[in-house]
Amino acid sequence: PWADHPARSILWPRLSRGFFLANALESRAVIQLAATPLSSEAFAPFGQVIWPEPDALDWQLGDAELDLNQGLPRLYLMRLAAKPLRVQELAAHRQVTQCLGVMEPYPWQIAVAPASHSAEQPIDASTEVRAFTVPPRCILKLHRGTWHAGPLFESPAELVFCNLELRNTNSTDRFTLPLLPGQEAEISP
Repeated sequence: PWADHPARSILWPRLSRGFFLANALESRAVIQLAATPLSSEAFAPFGQVIWPEPDALDWQLGDAELDLNQGLPRLYLMRLAAKPLRVQELAAHRQVTQCLGVMEPYPWQIAVAPASHSAEQPIDASTEVRAFTVPPRCILKLHRGTWHAGPLFESPAELVFCNLELRNTNSTDRFTLPLLPGQEAEISP
């Protein structure tokens, strides 16, 4: 756990008293994450990709398998502002399979780590985090508990995303986990 991490005994006393805070922030190791083009196979450890298909088909293997039985579903359009493609923490939802897709013709990025990662230990961006470039006209379904940062994009100034989760996901089912102390990840699309 973070409480036993070797870097905690060195960094925490200094940071908690305010000493060296500026130096600690300046000395972050920036881990470069090259965004992988999205494919169903590459994204499978983290969720499913929902691609366009003809109408009126019956359910088939590969269709999104949603888990919304822990509460009332919420489907909404969320407006997000552009921001740098930098990651310092990831979030997870343990009760729901979240679905995200852009409503406009622009690609976006997401950083993910396996749901199996312990919620007790920071994530090592150099070995555990993957980044993807998500094209328009598809939706990502994240497995329950998948650690993620995003949607992320730098332009245009704002994009609208479709989001399917539970009504209370943001208030009762949002868990965050930092990267290892001193790490920051930067996605290169």
